Amino acid sequence: MSVSQSAINLRHLRAFTTVVSCGSLVSASRLMHITLPAVSKSLKELEQELGVQLLVRTRKGVHLTQAGEAFHKHAVQVLSSFNQAMDQAQSTPDAPQVLRVGALPTAAGYILAPVVEQMRQRYPGIKVQVLSGVYEYLVGKLRTGEIDLIVGRLIGRDMLGVTFEALYEEDLVLVVRKDHPLAQRERVVLDDLRPYVLLASPQGTLVRISVDNFLLSNSSLEGLQILETLSETFSRVYVHDYDGVWFVQRGLVDLDLRLGIVRALPFASPLLRAPIGLTTPTDRPLSDAAQQFLELLRTWHKNQPEQ
Repeated sequence: MSVSQSAINLRHLRAFTTVVSCGSLVSASRLMHITLPAVSKSLKELEQELGVQLLVRTRKGVHLTQAGEAFHKHAVQVLSSFNQAMDQAQSTPDAPQVLRVGALPTAAGYILAPVVEQMRQRYPGIKVQVLSGVYEYLVGKLRTGEIDLIVGRLIGRDMLGVTFEALYEEDLVLVVRKDHPLAQRERVVLDDLRPYVLLASPQGTLVRISVDNFLLSNSSLEGLQILETLSETFSRVYVHDYDGVWFVQRGLVDLDLRLGIVRALPFASPLLRAPIGLTTPTDRPLSDAAQQFLELLRTWHKNQPEQ
């Protein structure tokens, strides 16, 4: 079947690549700020024009067909070229440089806030835009050139077209509310946690793998009350209102710790650490603004006290 060149447009490609990045139509609709039927309609039109099935929809999400994998590579390249063309067309000698940073939640406050402020003061001609979200969403934006780089944890599931540079390692901490029965103890062992609900990421996530390895290295998982959640808001409320113990990346609760809202229990283990760094595209060099940002990021962290 021949495909009309005017029938497929950027709306179809953006919907398709966002769904692939997010793994579901629901997540894509939220991130694109359009309705679920609109996303579904774009995908249906795209598949009809191409005459092939691109995605297999299941209860667990969507998966690319063989045709979908081939089309996705080209769709990403088309969007990347389009975004680069738009940037060049809109750039003028007097226009400010724009640095678009993707921030995983663990890095959004702890790392980015001070470095963006330094960037603002030292390079007033550079406009910084920060976009936060899950890795799948951000890496899709990175591949299509809609953001310049991603700061945060190594995810490692799909590194096609991107590369990761580790900058430092971040602690995974166990936090409780400030008046928790364990909060004032100078020494806590794993058995002390058994009476309490432990909040952790679902099985299969890198954070949960670190948690399980830590727990197994010290004792047994038998008898532990583990509540799985990916919601930071739920975890904060649960820990604040009940006697829960939250396994969480330090960057996510840095402000909570500084304000004294939560306390970190005295656990330390090399199993409770993970790399934080920079994810960048392999098909284009970093801009001057991104290079300057990276240097500030390295200098800032070098001057921080050990966690």
